[in-house]
Amino acid sequence: MADVKVYGFPQSTYVRTARLALEEKGVSYDLLPIDPGSEDHLKLHPHGKMPAFSHDDFYLYETSAIARYVDETFDGPQLQPIDVRERGLMNQWASAIMDYYYPDMIKAFILERVLAPTRGREPDEERIAEAMPRIERQVEIVEEGLSGRDFLAGNSLSLADLFLAPIFFYVGLQPEGEKLFGGKSNIGGWKQRISARPSFQATIPPMPGQQAAE
Repeated sequence: MADVKVYGFPQSTYVRTARLALEEKGVSYDLLPIDPGSEDHLKLHPHGKMPAFSHDDFYLYETSAIARYVDETFDGPQLQPIDVRERGLMNQWASAIMDYYYPDMIKAFILERVLAPTRGREPDEERIAEAMPRIERQVEIVEEGLSGRDFLAGNSLSLADLFLAPIFFYVGLQPEGEKLFGGKSNIGGWKQRISARPSFQATIPPMPGQQAAE
């Protein structure tokens, strides 16, 4: 067993973000499933979410805390810019992705479109339709934000990219993805750069349904 453990399901975008950070740093880890809402789960994450994380006898929850801890604890490429402005951009994007992109793209769209049928109900198309204008705008904002740079915070990969990549992965697999990303050359280049990374390939999840996506 590795000294580093991630608790959660591989289909979760937040679990994948934590794993991407570990993969980028070259850290060996174990991915361990949890029984959602169980006593053991709540001991790891008192709010019943995922992932949770441990390094030896040190435990953490919340993806932003985990990702920063991984970057600052282990050797390997730096995932947080040294330049204060680039770090500001990274923090801006990470916050926006968690506060706006995840609720609309994952909760209102992907969980309805992909996960609902596996739980015996039809997708809530009204909820998806209500979120879609915001999703379209969010995609436009990313396209604009990538103008003149390779990654969200500059020309080097940062934690912000690791928050967005798992979300765009799911969105791009849906029929709506072609319309959302079509003609977005900046996003297209970014997606190619991200998908070519060994960390991305190593963390491609099974489709939601075998486990919860959240």
